[in-house]
Amino acid sequence: MHVLSNTETIADAKYGSFLFVALSASFADIPEIGAIAGFVLLILTAFLLIPVNTKLNLIDKYTYLPALCYILLIGGMPEIHIFNPAIIAVILLITSFSVLVKTFENERLSYNFFTIPVIISFATFLYQYMYVYMLVVWLVLALWRPGYWREWVFSILGFSLPLFFAFSWFFLIEDDVEQMVNFFNEMFNIQHIIINVSISNIIFLGIVISLVIISFAYILRYVASKKIAIRTGYYILILFIVVTTGLIVIVPDIFPQIWYLLSFPLSYIISSYLATVKSKVWGTTVLAAIFAGVIVAQFIL
Repeated sequence: MHVLSNTETIADAKYGSFLFVALSASFADIPEIGAIAGFVLLILTAFLLIPVNTKLNLIDKYTYLPALCYILLIGGMPEIHIFNPAIIAVILLITSFSVLVKTFENERLSYNFFTIPVIISFATFLYQYMYVYMLVVWLVLALWRPGYWREWVFSILGFSLPLFFAFSWFFLIEDDVEQMVNFFNEMFNIQHIIINVSISNIIFLGIVISLVIISFAYILRYVASKKIAIRTGYYILILFIVVTTGLIVIVPDIFPQIWYLLSFPLSYIISSYLATVKSKVWGTTVLAAIFAGVIVAQFIL
């Protein structure tokens, strides 16, 4: 099992924006605190998936499967088990997803397309590339709400508001133009670094990808008979997977840290399969394969 070494500190977490840097600076020299904080946030994130599932009714029954799957998926990447910006950012991403899906249950909730970009924009202050998830918001508008021009305006204003406050803080209060320029440069800076994937990563990813393909084929048939809000929820999860995968392709070095964010939609996809598949043999096999992948990743690292 991977154990945090004395030389591995919170500062090793890449792509943290200025809020994360400020948050972690107070205990950057004590890696044990970072390990504890990372563990607590992991558990919090995993169990946040349960009330979100209950609220959105993605799975027809109350279940702990999303939390279990999330913990197992993160367990398969031992090298990211430290306090890092991705584990905080994913909590905001899950919140954005919940608000976005609820919008389709009430057509008068157009102001949600102001709230969601505010959350995503604020998350960018913690994790450098979170702004790419605005693509999901705009794809949702383009695909399912093309005639709601006010929501396009709300989304742009919502995303711009936190950036405006950050600009004002650096420029007017802190009087630190250099820090302001560095922050905005880092937001859009793309580093072309060859990804360093370990053998355990390759084995675990191979298992997960195989199981996700199996789950996708089943889930697409499963959601066809569901209400539009539930179907849209799964389609949005797929958009999250596509956008996150695209970000990994553009910025390879962001992996495996971004696994915290990618595991969020994958957890629901796999959980839905496990909760609804009629064959107990297939369900047990899928869950056992994930467990086996986690064990292999822990001992090969």
